[in-house]
Amino acid sequence: MISPKKALDDIKNARNIAIFCHINPDADALASCAAIKKLIKLNLINSEETKVIDIFFEFEEISELNSAIIKGVETNIKNCEKYDIAICVDCSSLDRLGKYKDLFLSIENTINFDHHATNEEFAYNNLVLKKASSTCEVLYTLAKTQNFHISDEVCKLIYAGIITDTCNLTQGTITVRTHKIITEFIERGIDVDSLNDHFFKNNTKSKAYLLKEALDSLTFYANDRIAFMKLTKQDLQECDATFDDTLGIVNQGIEIKGVDIAILAIKQEDNSYYVSLRGKNEVDVSLIAKSMGGGGHEQVAAFQYSGFLADL
Repeated sequence: MISPKKALDDIKNARNIAIFCHINPDADALASCAAIKKLIKLNLINSEETKVIDIFFEFEEISELNSAIIKGVETNIKNCEKYDIAICVDCSSLDRLGKYKDLFLSIENTINFDHHATNEEFAYNNLVLKKASSTCEVLYTLAKTQNFHISDEVCKLIYAGIITDTCNLTQGTITVRTHKIITEFIERGIDVDSLNDHFFKNNTKSKAYLLKEALDSLTFYANDRIAFMKLTKQDLQECDATFDDTLGIVNQGIEIKGVDIAILAIKQEDNSYYVSLRGKNEVDVSLIAKSMGGGGHEQVAAFQYSGFLADL
């Protein structure tokens, strides 16, 4: 890590900025992209100055819930020939950038904002706060220390990243700082209740049907300490569901008494699997994910797997 001040000076001096996040971004990744773009516009641009700030991420589909985060934000359009700086948010490794990895690597000056315990610190300047609930929390903490102007709109984005990455403050890295940030938002008058309703009381019937399919597949291993569930592409099609509808289903396994590891394996189009992990009772599932080429946090992690499910 060089320094936060160096990173912010570089952003301020850059004319053309590219912002990246991981493939198939979740709410924290999308909110981080939108929040940092707004923070730059509010604090690091002179009134007479014009900056190009482009956002790039690879995705198959963005859910209706998460698409609201980037409503009105232009993405995946290259508005200049060459960028002065690349900012990567919520991404633990270069490979997680998908098809935009080469564009990121073509930019000489790079910054990496993240909170994942397995972050590989692949940028020139790595601002990784591993004891944070989300990348949104990392960005808010930095903005506060720099006395940035933080709009209500940015606060809502930060809150969205925090509550979704912690499943409404029930898992992941939650500290006193996390609660203080939320308290600041409530005292400021941010309507956190409507955001909670949007993300946690807005499930589709498709997700309910998909949950039933996952629970029907529930199997226990290792004296009931491991709960395993699976879903196939056919399950998603029959339930008229999207990949985003699978989010949170793995939590059903880890909520069972006596279970230390919950696993949800989701079969993809190319016969590979997206494998989501949850852990508790001091089991670090990020080590499992990392050994399989993935990453994450102590209690929340994931990886991609190619092969037969029985071998997995």
